[in-house]
Amino acid sequence: MRPTPAEMREFPYDTSSPLPHKKLLVCAAPRASSKRLARLLLGAGIGVPLEYFNDNSVQALTERWQIKKQDYLAHIFARRSANGLFASNIQFPQIQKWPYPHDFTALFEGATVIHLIRDNKLAQAASLATCMITGRWGFEIAPVTKNYSTWRLKLAARKAMQLIAVDEQLWQDWFKQRGIEPLVISTERVNRHDLTLIDDIAALLGVNADAASAQRMLDVDQGAYPGDQELKSRIRTLVEELAARG
Repeated sequence: MRPTPAEMREFPYDTSSPLPHKKLLVCAAPRASSKRLARLLLGAGIGVPLEYFNDNSVQALTERWQIKKQDYLAHIFARRSANGLFASNIQFPQIQKWPYPHDFTALFEGATVIHLIRDNKLAQAASLATCMITGRWGFEIAPVTKNYSTWRLKLAARKAMQLIAVDEQLWQDWFKQRGIEPLVISTERVNRHDLTLIDDIAALLGVNADAASAQRMLDVDQGAYPGDQELKSRIRTLVEELAARG
């Protein structure tokens, strides 16, 4: 079975291990298939990757572990590392919202960093705008598409394009200020139906990937989130028009 983010926050994924001696941080653009990459890494035994600084994760884990936010980093290191490795997906707004900046200083220190981006920015903007309009960000059963006005779709398309551009610049500035040279990986590579990327990440970390388990995860994975295709097509047309105008 393919685990969902909600399931990944539950106790079966808790671990009890020494503090990690390796860290893998996937710094992800929005709608860049970071959850698919996390599932494949999980299958390969490369940490227990999750968006640990997503509001849903923070609330669920602090409540279940009965801890305060200021103790959160120490607990996710202790309870969510596997085989000496801690892995996490991060989106930049999570850094901006977190009340303890020193946690991210500690998190990035000595970490292997991936910058996950999407080469096709127009498709990325259409996907992001569709999610923003519908409020559906995963594989939920889609209700009947509403008849959204062109004005509302155009507004969402423009906002999505701006968010994507700002996000990429924020990450680049973050890396430059800290002397980080991330491994840049594309969404398109994550969504290929093979495990060469996982093998490359394992080699970069100097760990062994569980090839058989990773293959089973790949076989049950549903790939990229398809979204509402009809609505996305309408928004994609608007995104292309806006991009053409510059």
